Amino acid sequence: MLFNKKSFLSIILLLSLSLTACSKQATQGQNVSGSHTLQLMDTSDIVSLDSSLALDGPSLNALNSVMEGLYMPNEKGEYVPAAALSHKVSKDGKVYTFTLRDANYSNGDKVTAKDFVFAMRRAIDPKTKAQFAYDLYDIKNAKAINEGKLSVDKLGVTALDDKTLEIKLERAIPYFIQLTSLPMYFPLNEKFVKEQGNKYGLEADTTLYNGPYVVSKWEHETGFTMKKNPQYYDKNNVDINEIDVKLMKETSTAVNLYETGQLDQAIIDSSVIDRYKDNKELHKLAMPIVSYISFNQKNSFLANEKARKAIANGFNKEDISKVILNDGSIPTDRIIPKGLVKDSKGTDFVESTTHSSTIKLDAAKTLFKEALSETGKSSVTISLLVSDSNTSRKIGEYIKSQLETNLKGLTVDITVQPAQQKFELRTQGDYDLSLDTWGADYPDPTTYLELFTSTSALNVLSFKNKQYDDFLHNANTVSIQNEKERNQMLHNAEDLLLNDSIIAPVYQAGYVYLQKSNVSGIEVRPFVGYFYYKYAGKQN
Repeated sequence: MLFNKKSFLSIILLLSLSLTACSKQATQGQNVSGSHTLQLMDTSDIVSLDSSLALDGPSLNALNSVMEGLYMPNEKGEYVPAAALSHKVSKDGKVYTFTLRDANYSNGDKVTAKDFVFAMRRAIDPKTKAQFAYDLYDIKNAKAINEGKLSVDKLGVTALDDKTLEIKLERAIPYFIQLTSLPMYFPLNEKFVKEQGNKYGLEADTTLYNGPYVVSKWEHETGFTMKKNPQYYDKNNVDINEIDVKLMKETSTAVNLYETGQLDQAIIDSSVIDRYKDNKELHKLAMPIVSYISFNQKNSFLANEKARKAIANGFNKEDISKVILNDGSIPTDRIIPKGLVKDSKGTDFVESTTHSSTIKLDAAKTLFKEALSETGKSSVTISLLVSDSNTSRKIGEYIKSQLETNLKGLTVDITVQPAQQKFELRTQGDYDLSLDTWGADYPDPTTYLELFTSTSALNVLSFKNKQYDDFLHNANTVSIQNEKERNQMLHNAEDLLLNDSIIAPVYQAGYVYLQKSNVSGIEVRPFVGYFYYKYAGKQN
């Protein structure tokens, strides 16, 4: 998932904690039924609740609790039946048949198999311009449809009857059930969506919900409220009646509200973390998210490989992680994060790599001089696009200072934009360097590597490489059943990406927050959004 989602600029992996440990920590205590309101915060507003179009962290986070896919994670992180009751898989692993449960939308309409067909066809239709349409590419004909080569009715999704949904895949994949929990797979009521037109998902009352909560109030740029969905099939196991989310960008404001009892949970950063380092209310989560610099090769100077390599290695990543962030983040030279996936022998994908993509600072300085000479320049000015969160600003300013100090002749201009505007500028290719963050959709390296294929809608780097595309294609086809061979293909792809400095990984982020001791059951979703509130409880 794309994390120009600035809520995530301070998120991920404290390596001493596993996802299981985090989940256990979050669920200690006994959930209680009652009229409690959970007081939360986020650092930016929901952009859209349209599950076909949602991109940002706050939107995906809300969708986790107001919509529901065929399978969803439970309080232990296990993927269990949700909108579906059960499923069967064909012997070749390519056909999944789901039996749906009796369930309603928030307006009382039945959730049927046709709603899933409509949702997936709508998302894969190139006219919809769904940025995450590739999450459906494992479905038969999906990629060809999204590229305009086939009509949407050729998608391998069929409603056999109201309660039976058949999905045909291009290939057998081991993590398909997990994919069905992603927004692209959420059902949509065709009649309601078409009635709302372009307004669907943009207001509380122009959205229809099938999850444990509904958005009852949405005051843009101020906050929103989610209330328990009276139509939800499992409403008796939803303990919190109301979740109130306030928007605040300043950590100091969040901490003040938290300490005065007006917030049950507060996202914090390095400015206050030391104050709470011995406090049991301090939580650190493990989630597979990496921040990196994107190079736009439409810029003639950045089209020079030596220039990119010099910039990629021209600043101190350790200081960003340990001084600026100070939240458990770790410096990284890879785009695949530690802890994402292990092979059948228990070896982390990152640990099995055999190649380093880094060079020393002295070499970076030499490369920069050569790049200036090769491009006929004595000096160059480039822009660095960052989001308007405090963390992103601080990292941007540090990178600017480091690069201008270490690479003589380079000037870096910082461009600060709100998350949505930053995403739009990046999509339009209106940037030189961009500080970006990406979180996994599913536990496989391709969730990162496929961003940079020639056909990826999110590849706005002017990077197209047939060998890279072939590595990914072969990993997902001819090598799909051979783990060792497939992993080598994926390592080859990552090495190509990093050795040519198409991007410059910076850090694998740590996420820290404060949470009152009387709150339990807020679950971590490692592959979309960041929290899941169905199992939340609050004691007096």
